[in-house]
Amino acid sequence: MRKKVRLRDSDVDHIIESFKQYFGKDDHLWLFGSRVDLEKRGGDIDLYVETYLSQSEAVSKKMNFRGDLWRRIGEQKIDVVVNVLESDFELLIYESAKEEGVMLI
Repeated sequence: MRKKVRLRDSDVDHIIESFKQYFGKDDHLWLFGSRVDLEKRGGDIDLYVETYLSQSEAVSKKMNFRGDLWRRIGEQKIDVVVNVLESDFELLIYESAKEEGVMLI
């Protein structure tokens, strides 16, 4: 059973389908931010991705992923934060997205 978020089930399904098209089977996706807070209204769609792709591949896949989402669910503010796991680069948002977000895949 899927945890309730402030997106239509069909939109969540489209996000997951699109993610699977562009990222690997060992990669993971979280929805975080205002869309996981059932008390809030509106807000952009914040997605956090952990990937084993190279940095350059991850940037390309991120752009294609966002474009595909616009086609599937309509043009709206979609923020995609990508953590390349093979990199030593670390941002605070990585941990907070995982802790406060809802893992979709």
